[in-house]
Amino acid sequence: MDELKVKNQTEKFKYSFSMRAYMEELIIQNEWWEKGKISKEKAKPYRRKVFGEIKEVFFNHRQIPVLTGLRRVGKTVLIYQLIDELLKKGISPEHILYFSFDKRVDEPIEILKAYQKLTKVDWKNEKVYLFLDEIQKLSDWSSKVKLLYDSLPNIKLCVSGSASLMIEKNAIRDLAGRHFKIEVTPLTLQEYAELYYEKRMDNMRLYSSHLDAIFEDYIKKPFPEIVKLEDREKVNEYVRELVAEKVLALDIPEVFKNVNLNLLKSLSEMFLKNSGMVLNIDDLSRKFHVHKSTLKEHVHYLEFGKLIKIVKNYRPSIMAESRKMPKVYAFHPALSFAYFSKLEKGRIYENLVMHALNLDKYFRERTREVDFLKKNAKLIPIEVKAKEEVSMKELKNLTWFMEKFGISEAAVIYDGEEKVERTAKLKIKFIPLKKVLFTYSLRENQHAL
Repeated sequence: MDELKVKNQTEKFKYSFSMRAYMEELIIQNEWWEKGKISKEKAKPYRRKVFGEIKEVFFNHRQIPVLTGLRRVGKTVLIYQLIDELLKKGISPEHILYFSFDKRVDEPIEILKAYQKLTKVDWKNEKVYLFLDEIQKLSDWSSKVKLLYDSLPNIKLCVSGSASLMIEKNAIRDLAGRHFKIEVTPLTLQEYAELYYEKRMDNMRLYSSHLDAIFEDYIKKPFPEIVKLEDREKVNEYVRELVAEKVLALDIPEVFKNVNLNLLKSLSEMFLKNSGMVLNIDDLSRKFHVHKSTLKEHVHYLEFGKLIKIVKNYRPSIMAESRKMPKVYAFHPALSFAYFSKLEKGRIYENLVMHALNLDKYFRERTREVDFLKKNAKLIPIEVKAKEEVSMKELKNLTWFMEKFGISEAAVIYDGEEKVERTAKLKIKFIPLKKVLFTYSLRENQHAL
């Protein structure tokens, strides 16, 4: 009987200690409960274009905005900006709850219980705005969010996570019809320029000299926190330690079992150094002395963490495409520059275009190759050239592909001026690289591609 009493007291103490810890964590993370507002250091004054999309979904739809993207692209800032909007609309600060799983992970219900003890808000019945950050660290997160969404319509949810492949997979599985996925990318060229010069720059032609002056730096540091950081070594250190190595050492091992860290780091280094290389699993399994299934898993882990992107060799048949060797690119060339100072200009340009237009197909057949294919309403072949002048003779593979598949329009993205070249049956649009990078938006570049 005494043992049972001691055990019950121990459990009560543990619960009490856990609850106090929650309360302290919640107070720290929700400064607006005491201050009535959120600091400008958190809710930065500059609003990215994606914020408009997030705001529209959050305020006009019941569905959950699910923010995904690479580390350090500013997902948390976007959440803080939503909170700032709520406060400006007159929503009671105590009815806004933010929790990040980055340092502490536990069940949402336990978090809500601690929240109620602190604020006296009846979250089961009152309107509450709940923001859950770094959600991928919560096991089975999507089913738990689904339960909140279905059971408590009074709670308006917004979640974010860095491990995008897992976030997307779980959201599709458990949150079908209940969410809108919104990808937060590194800065566009326009956003970088506006943060750097501290003024709006909607007209690309008007500010072309400004863009030229910062272009090389933009490629290497398209992250909001380091736009003004000039020290090259500190920039590289930031991208290595706070982006790439956190994904390798923390995010991936936290989600997957049996991760071979040495293999993971070796593969990441090779892919970042040789962005655009053909991914030959047989050759790499022999090189690294691991089974092909193990190698494939680790390539998937790197893709999961948004350190790389796989671009498949296009075939009209899905089965035929799956048998062809893909290419592997750095998710963004800034990741490559953090480790390697000298990279081939042509590959950098390819990598930039791949990322900006979210391309996932290329074409190779024997000696003929087309850099990328974009499937909108129609298939658009794209060639990337790191030069100011491109002759039609240099586009033999592109025109061959167009004739083979009956395609009338294509794009060449390069360093020159915007123009259109025509033959009897073909139309090729020449588009400046900076124009593509200025927006990152296919909707806004639709007239160009």
